[in-house]
Amino acid sequence: MSLTDYIRIIMAEQKKSNKSKLYYKAQTEDRLWFLAVFIVISGVFGLFYLLTKGDINPGSYGGCAFERNYGLPCPTCGMTRSITAFMQGEIIRSFVLQPAAGVGCIALGLTAFFSLLSALLGVNFLFLPPVRIWQTGRILLTVAAIFAVAWAIMLARVLIK
Repeated sequence: MSLTDYIRIIMAEQKKSNKSKLYYKAQTEDRLWFLAVFIVISGVFGLFYLLTKGDINPGSYGGCAFERNYGLPCPTCGMTRSITAFMQGEIIRSFVLQPAAGVGCIALGLTAFFSLLSALLGVNFLFLPPVRIWQTGRILLTVAAIFAVAWAIMLARVLIK
């Protein structure tokens, strides 16, 4: 689906439902999808909460093989520690440990919050379109760019020392 198709759908839905510039009425299918998104994200955060409490032990695998072999952190080094710090309320520390994880936690938290609002109130927010028209290619490209920038920051830290 192209960007113009997406905009056309949003504008048509908005004209049908109300005059608000922030949201428009959601279809039942959209509400169910948003509820599913909320449940999945909540499950992920629930697993990390159990990890933080020590109820889940991922085990020790001897550290990162990439870092062990090349002496440099891999793009995902520090994710578990960063998310654990985030779950303990240490948000700044989360960004310091692994910037991509901090950004990801905030993005997932906001997505879960607005998905729950959409599911319960029956509205689609313009900044969070219905799941059926999410452009997964752009989402994945954005995630890859965030990881690339975070990895560059982590490499710079190691190389500067």
